[in-house]
Amino acid sequence: MDEAFFRMGAVRDSAGRIVDFEYEYCNQAALTVLGRRSDEVLGRWLLELFPSHRANGLFDAYVQVTETGVPLRYEFAFDERGVSGEFEVVVSRTNDGYVLVGHDISDRKRLEREVATLTEQLQTALTTRVVIEQAKGYVARASGTSPEDAFIAIRRYARNRNLKLHGVCEDVVAGGVPELSGRR
Repeated sequence: MDEAFFRMGAVRDSAGRIVDFEYEYCNQAALTVLGRRSDEVLGRWLLELFPSHRANGLFDAYVQVTETGVPLRYEFAFDERGVSGEFEVVVSRTNDGYVLVGHDISDRKRLEREVATLTEQLQTALTTRVVIEQAKGYVARASGTSPEDAFIAIRRYARNRNLKLHGVCEDVVAGGVPELSGRR
């Protein structure tokens, strides 16, 4: 199995409340994710090895699965004691504990963030381009020149005044640059 697989047994206090989970089994993929040998993991308790599970809500989620039997599918970022990345896990109850199957999705999440950034940049570029094209058309019509010559005039106007091209184009479309619109 390429996926990390963990079998965890509930550790209960005298009142029967789950206070931790014990590592009962980990496949090689799981040990690789943990960066540990089996003798460093098996028989140890989850919160002993990774105490942040209590603060980040993972421990409570595992308790919920163990107590209700309702499985959980979850994505989360994790960085503690040499285990670092973004992970996707499926957690299901078994006996008095849970099994967890998961894998590192850091590369996928990085690519998703890159795609979102590129999409935003493309949308901005398209929005900017629409305003530029509108301004070119407006100036070309008002001055009786070609769109190419209108763009040169708009660009020259922006450069001579140390203004951003997009801002000048917005002003042209709004009618706020009479020098370019043929009105004085």
